[in-house]
Amino acid sequence: MAIQFHHWPSKVANILVYILLLSGNVYSTFGGDKDTDSPYDSEHKSYITPANFTFYIWSLIHILLGGLVIFQWFTDKVHQAIGWHFVAATIFNSIWLALWAKGHTILALIPLLFATSGVSYIYYRLKEHHASETVLENLFLHLPFSLYHAWIFVLFVINIFAVISPAHDDGPSTFQVILAVVGLIFVGATVIGYIEYKKGDIAGSLVLAWYLFGVFAQQEEAVIHWTSLGLGIAVAGYTLKPVVLGFFGRQSGESAPLLG
Repeated sequence: MAIQFHHWPSKVANILVYILLLSGNVYSTFGGDKDTDSPYDSEHKSYITPANFTFYIWSLIHILLGGLVIFQWFTDKVHQAIGWHFVAATIFNSIWLALWAKGHTILALIPLLFATSGVSYIYYRLKEHHASETVLENLFLHLPFSLYHAWIFVLFVINIFAVISPAHDDGPSTFQVILAVVGLIFVGATVIGYIEYKKGDIAGSLVLAWYLFGVFAQQEEAVIHWTSLGLGIAVAGYTLKPVVLGFFGRQSGESAPLLG
């Protein structure tokens, strides 16, 4: 494949914001000072905060987005699908990371909302207008945004609960337990949208299952602990629906792609 320099300003911008987000995540995890709060080991915990290892889904997302900023130079389809929206979404994501690290959890919701909207718009365009035609498009265009879309949704929920239901040393109240269960059910129910309405997006669904298992590993309160496990198992099982239908030859056009 020959390198294509069409739309080079947006391609260069994609590289720059990718480096910005990657360096921000690396710095907040391994660097910083006593006033820096890493999202991987946050002080802003709620009763639906998952175990630290759950957040390393970022590593996979960064690897795939790294492939995206390279792959974009060999096809114009990346620009046609994401335009400048990746730049905007990534900048807002980086602002959220900075605000979260400094403890501004309420203010952080604003850029996170814009970042979530931006990623959701890209995700919608890929699903509705830019079907994958090659393995490389599937791997470096559709897959990273399937993961990113599901994960930034999870981050938004985590941020909201960090604001409205922060964890305390004496454990959750009855109301907080109920609120946590409602939140977990809401996250788990989202898998229906990924499987039924998003053309069998297994990748996005597995991110939700990963998160729920992370909550199970982190939370010790019995109701929250076991609810997250049950929902994680249910989501993982439901995610296999397109695979099962495909195996028996009953797969519809909406459930055919396995990676979104």
